[in-house]
Amino acid sequence: MNNKFLTSLHLSTRSKQRLLMSAALIALSPASWAACSYSITNNWGGGFTGEIKVTNNTAQTVSNWSVSWQEPSATITNAWNATLSGNNPYSATGLSWNATLAAGASATFGFQANGTAAAPKVNGSLCGSTNASSTPASVAQSSARSSIAPSSSSRPASSFAASSVSSAAPASLVIQEAQAGFCRVDGIVTETTNSGYTGTGYTNSNNALGAAIEWAISATSSSRHTLTFRFANGGTGNRNGSLLINGGSNGNYTLQLPPTGSWTNWQTASIEIDLVQGNNLLKLSALSADGLANIDSLTVTGGATAAGICSTTNISSASLVKSSSSAATSSAASSAATGRMLTLDGNPAASWVTKSRTKWSAARADVVLSYQQNNGGWPKNLDYNSVGSGSGGSESGTIDNGATITEMVYLAEVYKNGGATKYRDAVRKAANFLVNSQYSTGALPQFYPLKGGYADHATFNDNGMAYALTVLDFAANKRAPFDTDVFSDADRAHFKTAVAKGTDYILKAQWKQNGVLTAWCAQHGATDYLPKKARAYELESLSGSESVGVLAFLMTQPQTTEIERAVRAGVAWFNSPGTYLDGYTYDASQAATNPIVPKAGSKMWYRFYDLNTNRGFFSDRDGSKFYDITQMSLERRTGYSWGGSYGTSIISFAQKVGYL
Repeated sequence: MNNKFLTSLHLSTRSKQRLLMSAALIALSPASWAACSYSITNNWGGGFTGEIKVTNNTAQTVSNWSVSWQEPSATITNAWNATLSGNNPYSATGLSWNATLAAGASATFGFQANGTAAAPKVNGSLCGSTNASSTPASVAQSSARSSIAPSSSSRPASSFAASSVSSAAPASLVIQEAQAGFCRVDGIVTETTNSGYTGTGYTNSNNALGAAIEWAISATSSSRHTLTFRFANGGTGNRNGSLLINGGSNGNYTLQLPPTGSWTNWQTASIEIDLVQGNNLLKLSALSADGLANIDSLTVTGGATAAGICSTTNISSASLVKSSSSAATSSAASSAATGRMLTLDGNPAASWVTKSRTKWSAARADVVLSYQQNNGGWPKNLDYNSVGSGSGGSESGTIDNGATITEMVYLAEVYKNGGATKYRDAVRKAANFLVNSQYSTGALPQFYPLKGGYADHATFNDNGMAYALTVLDFAANKRAPFDTDVFSDADRAHFKTAVAKGTDYILKAQWKQNGVLTAWCAQHGATDYLPKKARAYELESLSGSESVGVLAFLMTQPQTTEIERAVRAGVAWFNSPGTYLDGYTYDASQAATNPIVPKAGSKMWYRFYDLNTNRGFFSDRDGSKFYDITQMSLERRTGYSWGGSYGTSIISFAQKVGYL
């Protein structure tokens, strides 16, 4: 639920002249300054997470926002994207990167609380009320962006400069991602991985020549306008774009987007263009294989403009997938060959990659390197407290328990941060290991070279294959930590092929129960796609654990009709009351008696489900099956994880991107 409340304004200390100017502006239109909205993003009974969005609805830049509110029946335990203080009432202030909001910009912060969720009133500097006890927010004049002088050339270059203060600002229109006027992108509509953005996030196009972003702008008259793009380019080269106005019939320009030093360093590039009276379609296409820079917003200044109407072939609800769960909406299947992209923010597979970048301290890099096998893989379950042989070994490498793929991500991060080329070379060997181990069907085995037995199956166990494909996908698309020279274009082309083959295998292996798609087993036949058993107590079954990783990987891919069908089916299976135990949790500390214990607001999924009945079960070392965990041997009851809150993360992410 989204509720908006208009409350008081606070103004930081300024000179008397600025105070009088601000007061006059407020007196003219007190309710139009801004809006604050409060929403519950997740609720599990005994606690919840929420978001407060602060929006600057004025024509001026506003600095140093703050809000306060009370939770009538809850206690806040932590917050993010803001500085939290106080205790009923709570106060939150912006951080260095989101405390200043340009006209039309927003800042969103989140929090977690224990207790009962409510819909409290939000008070603050940008909530729009004229409460007499408040002090107004500081107001800065809108920055005028420098722009290129008019040119007779049909392709003028864009300017690139810091903003400067002007005594007057022309009428402006700010278009954020997934808002009116934003039409589509070949990539992720709203991503929040890199800080410093305004609004709900930024748009990240695919790393490909021709990857495009499109907008629609309605102009009241034909005239000259200035477009200002807020962008970040953490790469080493320009990520320029070709800008077409109405397919090129009203202008063909080049927008220069040079490196900004990092993906969190946001700068602006401006360009003067001609808009015609009525609706205008703008298309910015990448001029290099690296794609465009990340685009935070588009500001249009000059004559009066408004959000235009996107072509019906260019926009649909299916393409507008936001990173904020409170704003995500359900979408229809995309029929585009490439498919829409979902945000990676909150995706369990992408989150695993992020954590692996700093799995060990940089000081352990040589220790990690010393255990790499000659084939490029690593053994599993190493603590890296002591140096290995230093020259590799000839044993099979593995992706079991995150081995090899964790080391690959970690060493890529070490190299990215200035490490020696030996780490780069080790990452390349690891990538070759993964590609070489792949079956022609797209399956990845647990060990390579093959060792025989169940280890030769396609292994989803412990997220091996799902996360290995995620790592290859990150490498193929030059996502951090692979956004360096660690791989060539030819390497990335091979990775894209491997990911496509792996995706195809996963789609074919998804189990149907009475003709309905459900989930996956922990391992499947590499060539027949069928569920397979592993150890004696790991029977053919649907996995409530491993299927999470498989779905998370699929949700990193373009959501084609086939992938979306598979994802929706898998998410529906996890979200079915017939799959989870409501009001229970799995407590391993009580395994000696019964680890399945009541817990209000909790959900528990079984590790294994019967392929035909969907009934959760347990099994012993002799392969016997039990439906009552207390009836199996104490050794197996206490020596294995038979349940957990597995589905929580994928359901939360599915809600965030509009699949629930």
